[in-house]
Amino acid sequence: MAPRTLATLATVLSGARDADAALTLLQQEVSDIDRSAHLALFMCDSRRQLITEKMVPEAGGVARTPLNVAIDHLPAPIRRALNFGTSLADFGAESDDYMKLLGINAAQPGGILSVRGLTLDGELAGFVAMHEARRRFGPRVVERIAPGLDLFALAFERIAEHDARFEAVRILEELTRDIHAEYNRAVRELKAELEASRANTVPPAARDATLIENLERAARQAAAEAHGRAARLAAVEEQVGVAVGKLERAHVDLHSQAQQSRADANILYQIERALDESAATGDPSQVLEKIRAALAARS
Repeated sequence: MAPRTLATLATVLSGARDADAALTLLQQEVSDIDRSAHLALFMCDSRRQLITEKMVPEAGGVARTPLNVAIDHLPAPIRRALNFGTSLADFGAESDDYMKLLGINAAQPGGILSVRGLTLDGELAGFVAMHEARRRFGPRVVERIAPGLDLFALAFERIAEHDARFEAVRILEELTRDIHAEYNRAVRELKAELEASRANTVPPAARDATLIENLERAARQAAAEAHGRAARLAAVEEQVGVAVGKLERAHVDLHSQAQQSRADANILYQIERALDESAATGDPSQVLEKIRAALAARS
């Protein structure tokens, strides 16, 4: 099967619902170019500077393996390229050693391991690793799939922001339920104590009157604490609302970038078709007209 065009690849990646689906689509694209090349996605915890998980696409889905490897174990040039997030880097002659460190199994040892960083909000969130056999002639697979890796990075950011937005909503709902449950429990206990005290109260007894007054005071304090918790909850809801708004704006920006990428890919596809037709017809004037038309449609 021939590799997809950039426009088609951008379309299918933009429709991926999670990282597993996007990684599987990218592996299919790599396999169409070279069946011996394999991909793996590594998730990172930038706060602890650890590689925490390895995801490898397989026939039945995506295999996940937990890891606990420090990012500092990677060479300094590789770390800089990963943190930059838009450039490819390879381990060269040390590929086999770092494949063992990262737990990558290759059918043909002695190949080249290349990586491309994935960043979120300027921090390293993961990276894609690809192993391919060494070639004597022709371009490397990673060079041919580089535009596809860029499209995968856009899809990864979109999916991560979508998951973060839903996680923020889930945490807010849990916090709201916990605060309301604690408030209701405290009020029920105080009301039960107050009613029990009133039922056993003898009006002339000053001790019982003092107990009732203490319970009422405790009830007022509980109400004040509940009011304070409600105020804190409102502040948390406001902060989460602001964060969700930022995430939505970032999603809109990412969607605009993806649209622009698809438009650019479509122009490249039209230029490629024009060049192929020129090779068949031998008329360069028609090629120039088609290229001008494609560029004019972009502007």
